Amino acid sequence: MQFLTAQMMAAGINQLDDLFDAHAVEKRVLRLHTNEFAQELMRYATSTDQLRQFSAAFAKSVDSTFNGQIVQTQKVNSENLGGELSMNQEWRKTTTLVSVPAPQPGATP
Repeated sequence: MQFLTAQMMAAGINQLDDLFDAHAVEKRVLRLHTNEFAQELMRYATSTDQLRQFSAAFAKSVDSTFNGQIVQTQKVNSENLGGELSMNQEWRKTTTLVSVPAPQPGATP
């Protein structure tokens, strides 16, 4: 993600129940950080299915960023940003609040 930071995603996740899915995180982050969300979404403007491509990248980012603080449970069917039902990843929090992981030594910012 270029415009949506780990801190923004953490803020959205922390407002959700312990069991949540990728669409719920998208909707919460959209509400909390509308401008950055729109800028991130525009990065997919040339994709044949902008929302699907964005959603896939966003879910992968959430999963890798908060690995160990959330665990995958199953694929679930829920309403996406376009108002259609689609399959997406569900997670369970393993901590009360997720936090932005410390940078790894040697990692590029």
